[in-house]
Amino acid sequence: MGERVILQTNGAVDHALRESGTLESWQEQVGRLAVGNSRLVLALSTAFAAPLLYPTGAESGGFHFRGASSTGKSTALVVAGSAWGGGGIRGYVRTWRATSNGLEGVAAMHCDCLLCLDEMGQVDGRDAGQIAYMLANGVGKARATRSGEARPPAEWRLLFLSSGELSLADKIAEDGRGRKVAAGQQVRIVDIPADAGAGLGLFENLHGFPSADAFARHLKMAAGEHYGHPSRTFVRTLVDNFDAIAPAVKGYIDEFLAENCPPGADGQVSRVAARFGLVAAGGEMATTAGVLPWTPGEATKAAARCFQDWLAARGGVEPAEEREAIAAVRRFIELHGMSRFEPMGELVPTDSVGSPIEVRINNRAGFRRRAANGGTEYLVMPEAWRTEVCAGMDAGAVAKALHQRGYLITGGDGKPQVKTRLPHIASPVRCYIVSSDILGEPEPVSYAERDFG
Repeated sequence: MGERVILQTNGAVDHALRESGTLESWQEQVGRLAVGNSRLVLALSTAFAAPLLYPTGAESGGFHFRGASSTGKSTALVVAGSAWGGGGIRGYVRTWRATSNGLEGVAAMHCDCLLCLDEMGQVDGRDAGQIAYMLANGVGKARATRSGEARPPAEWRLLFLSSGELSLADKIAEDGRGRKVAAGQQVRIVDIPADAGAGLGLFENLHGFPSADAFARHLKMAAGEHYGHPSRTFVRTLVDNFDAIAPAVKGYIDEFLAENCPPGADGQVSRVAARFGLVAAGGEMATTAGVLPWTPGEATKAAARCFQDWLAARGGVEPAEEREAIAAVRRFIELHGMSRFEPMGELVPTDSVGSPIEVRINNRAGFRRRAANGGTEYLVMPEAWRTEVCAGMDAGAVAKALHQRGYLITGGDGKPQVKTRLPHIASPVRCYIVSSDILGEPEPVSYAERDFG
């Protein structure tokens, strides 16, 4: 572009954007060996998709490889990071072990580049969700100077890769305080099972190496010797063809969505699918530029595979809030179905002569009765529904979600609450009737009908 840019800072800049070896040596020892390994291909494609954010106006975000230790998660980050740099003790990969304030500076130094954060387990659960939002939103905290004036916050654009034994949701919930991951956080950090299902951990093709461990050790060693050249060559190509980037990437994303995003999928799903499409575009464009030694379609195939694995682990294409609402009601019934729901009708226990036995229920949340299909319906009192069953959620939205899935029985007027006569209460009471289907298959009517095989 002919313009010389000088970066002036208050101190030395800690970065890993260094070079070693040659592009050809990196292609032979690192890039070529990613072929046939969906997670490795996705990680490397993400590295080349990062500089596409600016010309396309795409949002920042990341992918989190989740799985047991020694499955190859860190190897994927090392391989992807080698496209941008390395050297030193840590190489290109950073760790989650930092405060959100500390990671602001790290994120700013990786603007328009790839950021790799290893071992989410090292960060406190309370900070994990905030960091996820911060990295993807691209802006740090607003602060004041000593004079009280507003200081410009740090800003960045980036794609990041993360690894850990826990998912973001599990990490946030690990402190036992009932915190839940928000749908926006799950969209910003896409959780991908690290195990590719081939019995080799993260890998599927060892390229002749005797074991997954030997393959991982070679990749780490090679990435520590050959790094930095791929990104510079790719960015040079982007600069020379800058005006063509946005329409080309849009074409890749539209094609990826058409082929892989299920019809009728929620906006959260299509948003994640678009990021996989962006990553596929990065990999395919780097392949066309001669940077990645892959055949055309390799990056797209890997992105599609990882997207389908994410979708399967997610459990469906409906909104995350709807799935959480159903899970919350199911969890409450699983925990308290017998202890806090008073039996009524034929579920009331009787003695040897057929007389009903009084059942003492502490902290009663409602009643349970036999359903027509042989299962058990749970009748939840309005206040218990609002303050306990739907604690922390919109009670009306939860009822709507259950009704749409056929788990809530409504009255003739279509309202979520049904007027029902209940034991010990003179007048009919409006309550929420949860179908037995929410717990799975209908329960057999009699003991003899049960299959214990």
